[in-house]
Amino acid sequence: MGRASAVMTPEGKRLLLAAAAKLAVLRGSPHALVLREVAREAGLNHNTFYRHFEDMESMLRVMAEDFAVQVRQGIREARANVKPGTPLSEVVVGWLFDLALENVDIFTVSLRELHGPAGPFRDVVRRLLASLAEDMCEDLRQLPELRTVEPSMLRGAVDLLIRNTAWLCLDYLEHPEQRQLLLDTAHEAFSSTIAGVIARSSQPK
Repeated sequence: MGRASAVMTPEGKRLLLAAAAKLAVLRGSPHALVLREVAREAGLNHNTFYRHFEDMESMLRVMAEDFAVQVRQGIREARANVKPGTPLSEVVVGWLFDLALENVDIFTVSLRELHGPAGPFRDVVRRLLASLAEDMCEDLRQLPELRTVEPSMLRGAVDLLIRNTAWLCLDYLEHPEQRQLLLDTAHEAFSSTIAGVIARSSQPK
């Protein structure tokens, strides 16, 4: 399964971001982080922090934005590489499972912050989900049976599918041995939801 193209990140910055994600999981929120503690966890002098970030808020924003770029780019690449006859949902969700397993801390923090307090992290995560929904709707509208579906109806269905997939990723992190079962669940959810949209859109108004 191909991953998103790696973005070159200075080692100090990478270590700080990884340390912040790890501590955010342990503390229950990235908003509980302290600069010196993050630097110590990264094995760096706290002064190194200011070579890469202005303050803790800017670091949280960068952490969320870097991950958002990786997710959106990776999903686009996974979708573009689907082989004929292979369920799209299985390929894309499978890629997300791999990403979540390789980035457990930042993935967990991102989902927690989706319903967390207002702030840069939550804003970035919500924008990411909106962007993923826009991408997915654009792709689905290429299907003949969905071209005439009311945009708001399709968008509502896609939003539900994306959030369902996010929670399936958490299930996968807890039970990686159930990978195929969870992929089958994702495929069934996608098929049923899209079939429901098509059926509702064909009903007389």
